Amino acid sequence: MMFDRILFATTLSLLTAPAVAQELVAVKAGRVITMAGAEMKNAVVLIEDGRIKEVGAKVEVPWNATVIDASDKVVMPTYVLAHATSGMDGGSNERMANVPFLSVKDGIDPSSSFFEESLRNGIGTLNVIPGNSTLLGGVGMVVRPIGKTVEDMAVRDRSGLKLSLAASSGNKVAQIRQLRRTLRDAEDTRKDLERQEAEFEREKAAGATEKEKFEGKPDDSKKAIIEFLEGKIRGYLYVPSAAEVNEAMRMKRRWAGIDLALVAGPKTYKAARQLKALGLPVILDATAMQFYEVDSETTEETLVSTAKVLDDAGVPLIFSISTSTRSAQRYPWWQMATAIRNGVSRDTAMRALTIEPAKLLGLDKEVGTIEPGKIANLQILTGDPLKATSWVDTVLLEGEIAYERSTDARLQHLFGTDKN
Repeated sequence: MMFDRILFATTLSLLTAPAVAQELVAVKAGRVITMAGAEMKNAVVLIEDGRIKEVGAKVEVPWNATVIDASDKVVMPTYVLAHATSGMDGGSNERMANVPFLSVKDGIDPSSSFFEESLRNGIGTLNVIPGNSTLLGGVGMVVRPIGKTVEDMAVRDRSGLKLSLAASSGNKVAQIRQLRRTLRDAEDTRKDLERQEAEFEREKAAGATEKEKFEGKPDDSKKAIIEFLEGKIRGYLYVPSAAEVNEAMRMKRRWAGIDLALVAGPKTYKAARQLKALGLPVILDATAMQFYEVDSETTEETLVSTAKVLDDAGVPLIFSISTSTRSAQRYPWWQMATAIRNGVSRDTAMRALTIEPAKLLGLDKEVGTIEPGKIANLQILTGDPLKATSWVDTVLLEGEIAYERSTDARLQHLFGTDKN
């Protein structure tokens, strides 16, 4: 009798216990660009609890899965931006030259149209970071372009410190000197703290203090710079031309332990071999994809593709997009197509907005490709991603629909199809 009561109670508890939710989503695609291998036709991307479970032409669709029919469309990973300077209150640049104590986290505006536009263009991960006009602009943050609060959007709170060698006054030498002074000052502070800590340990060993640990720390104005010099956070250094690339080389020699990525301006193409020798990650500024250079003597214009020159030199390419809403450079497909038109291979161009930026951000095990185990950040397009006539139809972030073109209120208003 006692056994029967125990069995009944156990069975009742199993029946009434809340089931563990395992949401299944199956995307039936006419074509899948995995960015991890060969493309697939008439394939299924099966998603479980926000992650890709299976992908292939022979994947069976479970009876309880939510099916998204993209059988006449193209499915590929959402784009990854390793350097995005929009989406913040008050603009991307500060008026003061040195503000390393600022954080993008305090300035991101979740309601910014930039994030809406990012979804519309198939972008799923962004490293929002200060602009190129401030010597030390503060610390960036990796986000996804959806969420009512910054916390909802957050992927990584501290992505790196922004530094820039773009001289607002036009004096390159003065800009370089100012950056050197700022870094040396922070290094002196760090060394002074190390000396204080060593002295504290001697006092502690001699019983001359009751404190258990050293409490000294740098003030907020130097904290992020010291973390950069110690290799704890990455530095994103904007180099507008070949002249500033030499300064990046000097910095790397001076502080061998720093983690440095370069944001390359248009005229850095003249230092392609140095960039290759440096071996640092290079993010192409949106303006560097191609530009016209004017001969000072003949006034003739020559089309220069920095992307092509760096690619020929063996520098792995990472693309960014423009912050201007009036420029075609704000479209990922335009950046890739422009690079291809100038001789960069299709695969290299597409990697520059998927795999390569994901690697730079340390997120390549999570995003950038369509593979089992990765986060289901997918974009569904009406056609090939490099065709101007193709549009993003649907975006899934972590397996959930984050954007649908059919319900895009701004587009409906623009095209006059809204009901208001």
